[in-house]
Amino acid sequence: MAARLTRLTQVLLILLGVLSARLIQLQVIQGARYARLSDRNRIRKLVLPAPRGRILDRNGVLLADTRPSFTVSVVPTELTDSALPLLAHMLGVPESTLQAQLAPVAMFASPVNVKRDVTIEEVARIEELSFRLPGVDVRVDPVRRYPTANRYCHVLGHIGEVSEDELKHDTSLRRLDFVGRAGIEAQYESMLRGRDGSEYAEVDARGQEIGTLREKHPEPEMPGRNLVMTIDDRIQRLACQLLAPYDRAAVVGMETRTGAIVCLVSKPDFDPNIFMTPIDAETWDSLTSNPSKPFFNRALTSGYPPGSTMKPVVALGALRQGALYRDTRFQTCLGSYKYGNRTFKCNAAHGSLDLVGAIAQSCNTYFYQAGLRLGLDSLTAYAREVGLGRLTGIDMPGERPGNIPSREWLDSRYGKNKWGAGSVLNFAIGQGEVTTTPLQMAVLYGAIASGGRAVRPYLVARVDSAGLAIRTTVPDFRQLPMRRQDIEVVKLGLERVVEWGTGTGARVKEIDIAGKTGTAQNPPRLDHAWFVGYAPADKPEVVFAVLVENAGHGGTVSAPIAGQLIRAYFSPPESDSIPASQPADTSAAPQHE
Repeated sequence: MAARLTRLTQVLLILLGVLSARLIQLQVIQGARYARLSDRNRIRKLVLPAPRGRILDRNGVLLADTRPSFTVSVVPTELTDSALPLLAHMLGVPESTLQAQLAPVAMFASPVNVKRDVTIEEVARIEELSFRLPGVDVRVDPVRRYPTANRYCHVLGHIGEVSEDELKHDTSLRRLDFVGRAGIEAQYESMLRGRDGSEYAEVDARGQEIGTLREKHPEPEMPGRNLVMTIDDRIQRLACQLLAPYDRAAVVGMETRTGAIVCLVSKPDFDPNIFMTPIDAETWDSLTSNPSKPFFNRALTSGYPPGSTMKPVVALGALRQGALYRDTRFQTCLGSYKYGNRTFKCNAAHGSLDLVGAIAQSCNTYFYQAGLRLGLDSLTAYAREVGLGRLTGIDMPGERPGNIPSREWLDSRYGKNKWGAGSVLNFAIGQGEVTTTPLQMAVLYGAIASGGRAVRPYLVARVDSAGLAIRTTVPDFRQLPMRRQDIEVVKLGLERVVEWGTGTGARVKEIDIAGKTGTAQNPPRLDHAWFVGYAPADKPEVVFAVLVENAGHGGTVSAPIAGQLIRAYFSPPESDSIPASQPADTSAAPQHE
């Protein structure tokens, strides 16, 4: 009996030893590991989304900020099969869509955003049935907001949801995050996007959050940096009003001394707020199928024949080369010019003109002959030297250089030497194959106004962080090949354009304006209407380029718009209530080109 008890005691001691050893292994040797596993089931790391930086005009007017929005997220490993159709129903999306959205992240044990900007009613339903939705959570995220709606769509651009490819290459991005897709939002993406923070929450067995763990130090989010624009909202607003009657148009205003953009408008426009939520097919189709192309930034992307706004370039090139002088008079203008067996039209019978008079009255006959004296190669070379056919360098994506047709370009299009002198004559009056953008013309005329000093245009004046400027744009200049004495002759001609020539529609009281009208042919439709002008004529501060597609004559359509904008620029802010319909001083009737 005693021996049996001894053996039983030995067995019990052995079992107790094994159990103790196992407990030591679990609690001491592998204790840290199992504590981590327990934490993973009990603790969830939550992302604190960083708000995107704000965008302001030069005077502090808010152009873009963020608003709070409800976002539904899911921990895929916790979502049950029965919860998936219920959640899809609550969010108003097909179950197959939600399933496809979660398939690539099915093994994720951290929250994944599935729908942004849900309504308060949807939030209430989800919270009410949270016991049937394990792993589903609703959080408040910052969402982009554009309070001025359409007014800055082509300047600010818009943001859009990240793609699968972007998620693979940038680990800081999450599903349903938004990044800049166009305009300033895209150009300054790295500065506008902040850095997300994090905190830890305790969850119950159903994956529902039951509190925040303060012992695990949260990492606060870092908001994006703010941008202060060069744009003046007063002028931008007025430009939008003045272009409202037209289907397709653009305006660029720029300070001649610095390159700071005062306004930049393209029509038609769109509301960038539509990109903050999924766009319905009807809305998207109406935008993408619109023949006027509302996403197209006509101010810097679309090239147009410059029409007679090209004539000052021809004049400066010919003066510099000695092919022309101020008092040069060509064959008397009788309303047309005959070259070979072709007749090229002028807008009127101007008679005998010198260079200043030819600019003022926009005489095609005069500039046909000036272009022939200069020759195609010299025309092309000089146009490129003064910035045409090349990018201006503005801090915005999507700019295009336009086209300055060289001999090689014409040969490639028409065949070697098969294009003839007609191309030279058209070039000399800004017609045919030569194209420029409104932004290029604003920069070019700004250079003429400033004695040949061209500025690089820019839209962002400074970048702020926590109220302090961390980067300020310094104006960038380059001297163009223009002689001062030649510039003075051309500037005198541009002053005469507005005083008594083709651009009297730009005249406003108490401000002397210099500029040039242009009427660019666009068969079979109506001509494009141009005006590019600066003010004050004697000490220029600002230049405006106005282009209205298929509107007719630049002197009657675009010149008055430029005059109104110049008047507003020099008016104090409290005098900003300038009616768009107020007529300019047109005591001298404009001549058509």
